[in-house]
Amino acid sequence: MIAPRIPRALKYFNIYVDGIPYREKCDSVTLPSLNFVVESFRAGGMDAPVGIEMGMEELTLSMTVADCSDELLGLLGKPNIDISLRGAIQAQGAAEEGIVISMRGFCKSYEPGQWQPGAKSTTTINYTLNYFKYVQNDKEIVEIDIYNMVRRFNGVDQLAKHRELLGM
Repeated sequence: MIAPRIPRALKYFNIYVDGIPYREKCDSVTLPSLNFVVESFRAGGMDAPVGIEMGMEELTLSMTVADCSDELLGLLGKPNIDISLRGAIQAQGAAEEGIVISMRGFCKSYEPGQWQPGAKSTTTINYTLNYFKYVQNDKEIVEIDIYNMVRRFNGVDQLAKHRELLGM
C-alpha cells in the first residue's frame, strides 16, 4: 500500500520591505504570477495556430498590512525597493522546509482600506517588480532579472544565448 503524501502548508512567514520587518503586521502577500506573453501564429500551411513565446508579463506583488504604516506610505513612488519574503512550510509528519523569495521593485500604489472605530483597518500596497528570485530548501528554483535579461528556471538560463547575441 502506498502511503498518502500530505501537501505542504505554509506555517509561518515574514516579509521585509526596505529592510523593515512586518512579521506582526502583514496579513497576506500575493506573489507575482509567472506568465508568458504568447502571440498566436498561424501560417497558410498550418491547420491551427500555435503560441509563440514573446517574453513575460509584468511581475507584480501585493501585500496587505493591518497598520497605518508611515514607512510603507513613504515608499510610494520609490524605485528599486528591496523586498524579502521568508516562509516555513511543512507537511504533516515531515521536516520543515524554508522558502526565501527576494524581490526588487517600484511601489506603485498604497490603498488605505476602510476606517471604522473599534475595527481592524488594513492597507494594501502594490509593487511592480524588476527582480524575482525563489529559493526552496537552499535550491534556486526561479530567478528573473528583467534589467539584466536573466530568466532562469531550475538552473537553466533561458535567455543566456540571447544575451550573448546582443553582446551583453
